Amino acid sequence: MTVTISIGSGKGGTGKTMLLCNLAFLLARSGKKVCLVDLDIGGADAHILFGLFEPKHNLTDFLNRKVDTLKDVVHTLYAFNGLQIIPGTGNTLQTANMSYQEKQRLLRSISALDADVVLLDVGAGASYHTLDFFMYGDIQICVTLPEPTSIMDFYSFLQLATIRKVLGSFLSHSDVGNTLKKQNFSSLAEVFALAESTQPGAKKKAQQALYYFHPLLVINRDIQNTKVNKKKLKQLVAKYLGIDIPSLGEIPEDPAIQDALKAYIPICELYPDSPAAKAIAQIAAKIEKILELFSKTSSST
Repeated sequence: MTVTISIGSGKGGTGKTMLLCNLAFLLARSGKKVCLVDLDIGGADAHILFGLFEPKHNLTDFLNRKVDTLKDVVHTLYAFNGLQIIPGTGNTLQTANMSYQEKQRLLRSISALDADVVLLDVGAGASYHTLDFFMYGDIQICVTLPEPTSIMDFYSFLQLATIRKVLGSFLSHSDVGNTLKKQNFSSLAEVFALAESTQPGAKKKAQQALYYFHPLLVINRDIQNTKVNKKKLKQLVAKYLGIDIPSLGEIPEDPAIQDALKAYIPICELYPDSPAAKAIAQIAAKIEKILELFSKTSSST
C-alpha cells in the first residue's frame, strides 16, 4: 500500500521544502521506498537541496508529453538511501494554467508510482492547484513560522483548504453543487449557510466531509520567548473551521540548517546531532508510527 503525504504552507519561506527533503531522506534510510514529487509550481527546488542541479527530465517533460510516463521523470539518488525524486517544473503558462484533465492525468500517474511513501511538495499559497494537490494526500502536513503574519497566512490557507474540501463533497450536478460552484466564499460559515438554504441537511453533509480532515502542524524556526500559543490556535481552528490540527512537532531556530542547505545535503545527514536535525528525526518517528497504523488498517480490510 502506498501512502501519500502532502506538505503545504500559507506562505513561502517557512522551510517547508527543507522539512520535506529531510523527511524523505529519513524515511528512505529506514528502509522504505520513498518518492518525492515536487509540485511546487513556480518554486520547484527540492532537487537542488540534494545537489541535483541539472536533472535529465522534470515534471514539465511529463506535462508536455515529451516522456511517456511519470516514471520516466524519476531520478534515483543512490547517495541518499535510494530516495527517488521527480523534479518540479518552473512557472510556465502550461503548468500555471493546467486543465482539469491534465491535473487528473498527473494525479493518476502519481497514484501509480511504485513506492511505499510518496511525498508531495505542493508549494505555498492557496491556488486551486495547490489546494487540490494538498487535499490529495492521505496525510496532510502544514508548516508555519511562529510569527503573526505567518500564522495568519497559515489560518487562511487552512480555511481555503476546508472550503475546497467541502465543495468537493458535493457532486457537480447536484442542486447544492451547482449553486456552490458559482459562488466565491471568504469563510466556511458562508458555505454552510448557502448549502443549507439550498437543500436542508446539506450543512450536516458538509460538516461530515471534514470529519477525517486533520492536517498535522509543524512550527519551524521556533525561538524561545516567541512560542506560538498552540492551544489558542487549535481552539480558533476548531471553532471557525470545525477541524482539529494535531501538533507534529517544532523545529528550533538552528544556524546548522543554512550550512546544510549550502552544502546541498539534508541536515539530518550532515549534522544529525544538531537541534534541528533531532527535532526533524522526532517528527519522522511520529510519521513512521502513523504509517504503521495505515498499514495495519489496510491489512485488516
